[in-house]
Amino acid sequence: MKIALEHPASFEAQHNLGEWYLQQGRLKEGILYLTKAEQIAPSNYVNGYDLSLAHINAGDSAKAIELLTRMIQSSDKAELHDLLGEAYERIDDLESAAKENYKRAQMDASEQSIFDLASFFLRHPKNEGSLNQALQFYRYGVATYPRSAKLTIGLGITLYSEGKYEEAVHALCTGVDLDPSDPKPYMFLGRISKASPQAMPEIQRRLEEFVRRYPEDGTANLYYAMSLLQIPDQDPTKIESLLRKAIVKSPGLYEAHFQLGLLYQSQSKYGDARREFTRTIELEPNYSAAHYRLSLVYSRLGQKKEAADELQIMNRLKQKDDELDAVNEAAAASIR
Repeated sequence: MKIALEHPASFEAQHNLGEWYLQQGRLKEGILYLTKAEQIAPSNYVNGYDLSLAHINAGDSAKAIELLTRMIQSSDKAELHDLLGEAYERIDDLESAAKENYKRAQMDASEQSIFDLASFFLRHPKNEGSLNQALQFYRYGVATYPRSAKLTIGLGITLYSEGKYEEAVHALCTGVDLDPSDPKPYMFLGRISKASPQAMPEIQRRLEEFVRRYPEDGTANLYYAMSLLQIPDQDPTKIESLLRKAIVKSPGLYEAHFQLGLLYQSQSKYGDARREFTRTIELEPNYSAAHYRLSLVYSRLGQKKEAADELQIMNRLKQKDDELDAVNEAAAASIR
């Protein structure tokens, strides 16, 4: 700081101090000194880029947009359009953000650029045509970079969002095979496994690999158990062991308690099922499926009042969900 104060006209002194403050996470001070450096040398690319990024991170996208627009006039680079797109997205100017992301991909058709462009449209599915554009760019990306795990997984997620379940599962399985060490595609595959019963053996094989690679991960154990539950003649003892391990490793994983309740219910162990469904609701009170299942268990146990109470709660939750869906549909219709 002393050097910057002693040399107020020195670009290097102001810039270096600004960078130091940014590295310490002190955005306000960093912006102050980078701005002083920018006033001394307005054409310095590195200072301008870092100052723009600092403005975005500080929540002042307007200043970043002004500076980046000026920089692009003298140095039209893909990374500047990328940053400008981020600035527009932060202020919900999605049309301008889309244009900048597209310009970046035109100038730099790298795997990352295409992925970022497709992901931008996927992040904003409520905008008319966004999912279709995301699908087009992911398809193009996979065709251009067939060994790209992230593009393939992005394609799978978009296909699922479009209701193309068979294609989605195929793409996600391929994405898992391309990068078996990444846990994220396994987890998404586990969440959507019921969407494609025909592909269940392929899904199950990959979720088994998920557990093999991450044996202490609660979610891995849960999804593998769920896949086994959907295949006939599986060992219930193995499924119970997986679900119990999921609960031990991730105590807040309410889905594991729910699946364990389903297993016990299928075995007519209604007391155990009641315990697991009750625990599910303690962890996630608005989980209507658990209330419904608990009402069935109470009926089996002869607890008619408790069964009726749970059914009433389930109906109330379902009504709220239906009302929310109606509001969202009305809102979407108003902007079409």
